[in-house]
Amino acid sequence: SSIKASFIFHIVIITFIALISKFVSIYLALKCMVDKKSALRGALSFLSRASFLKKSGLFGETAPHKPYVAVIDFNKEITTDYIHKLISKMESIKEDKDAKEVLIVFNTPGGSPSASDEFNAYLKDYTKTKKVNVYIESMAASGGYYIVSAIKPIIANKNAVVGSIGVIMPHYVIGKLAKKLGIEQDNIAVGKYKEPISLFEKANKEQRAYLYSHLLNPTYENFLNVVAKDRNLSIKTLKKYADGKIFIANRVKGVLVDKISTLVDTKKEIKKEIAKKFKLKEKEIKFYKIVIDKKQLPFFKVEFENSTLNSLTQKLNLK
Repeated sequence: SSIKASFIFHIVIITFIALISKFVSIYLALKCMVDKKSALRGALSFLSRASFLKKSGLFGETAPHKPYVAVIDFNKEITTDYIHKLISKMESIKEDKDAKEVLIVFNTPGGSPSASDEFNAYLKDYTKTKKVNVYIESMAASGGYYIVSAIKPIIANKNAVVGSIGVIMPHYVIGKLAKKLGIEQDNIAVGKYKEPISLFEKANKEQRAYLYSHLLNPTYENFLNVVAKDRNLSIKTLKKYADGKIFIANRVKGVLVDKISTLVDTKKEIKKEIAKKFKLKEKEIKFYKIVIDKKQLPFFKVEFENSTLNSLTQKLNLK
């Protein structure tokens, strides 16, 4: 019983000390609030702003400077999912009065035709509210060029890759390998063109003609029409640069690109324009990179797709 009493006594002492410590902390905090009201208000304001930014996911750990230019590094293959993320971020930027303009830096090889078209249209509408600047740092090929053509002027590094205006649908034939593994194809479908192509054999003339007329050529024509209109070029002129070839930017200045520059000089020009437009000092304007994707640990994902048509549309790329 004496051991038990001793144990209870020690618990009471420890609890008492903890309570005293807590009261001391509260007292010091209250004293600090009384003595330094202005400092506390400033700290609370900063914490509140930092909390908002953390929740919004727009920036990293640094709070944005007033005023600022929102910088987006377009460095992914173009997919519908990626474009949705970009649009979500840009909508938040649109509502921020401190964000004077947007600068999109392109480093993309292309991707989905539909996603490219959607973002092209979105950018043209976005400029009605806030100016968007584009700079091609290393590459804006195929779908990337489809998007960048929405904005004028197109500024690029002299060594940047542009063009690759065309459509491709990769098709791999695994018939011989499947035979060795004992795998056979046995699809059941209604409709002659429900399965327009197979992975187990090469496409015949009829299949190729069907895919050209119903998938590849219509997509290519849509690509040409949008870019020709955006760049104020005739289809005839554009076709000279639209057979899938890639070009170094300074070789197509005046056609596919408007100005050759560097990212440093481009930012300087943007600063000058904003300072003049909003009557600000250039040193007051900062550039902040917008976080699009949060970093995640690498993982492996395996999917099994049984829809031939969906497989085809997934493979169709502006590359």
